[in-house]
Amino acid sequence: MLTVYYDAECPVCVLAMRVARRLDRNRRLRLIPLQRAAEDRPSDATRPTRRRLRSLLHVVDAQGRWFSGGEATLQIADRIAILRPLALVGRLPVINRSVEPAYRFIANNRHRISRLLRLEGRAFNE
Repeated sequence: MLTVYYDAECPVCVLAMRVARRLDRNRRLRLIPLQRAAEDRPSDATRPTRRRLRSLLHVVDAQGRWFSGGEATLQIADRIAILRPLALVGRLPVINRSVEPAYRFIANNRHRISRLLRLEGRAFNE
């Protein structure tokens, strides 16, 4: 099981998690809005700060290892059968160098992307 902490106040993030939930046929992801992160793992000393959680996608695996940003997206893709090939390609040395910059670009512009895609104010059934 992979626990995914996402920003429930970000329409792009919510949409991405909605898609991930639908693709996760084997139920290998546990999706938690980061706004509830303190309630979910209150005694976890390795948990990133709330500020860091708000800035990047974070996941924690069954062994308690935390991953963030582009690596977190690869961890998610690795758990979803249909996306697993993308995770494998994303870990190739030539491609892997661009995973984090691509993730950062999207993360830094997620609110702008939400406006561009007209996602703001839309209700997503979670």
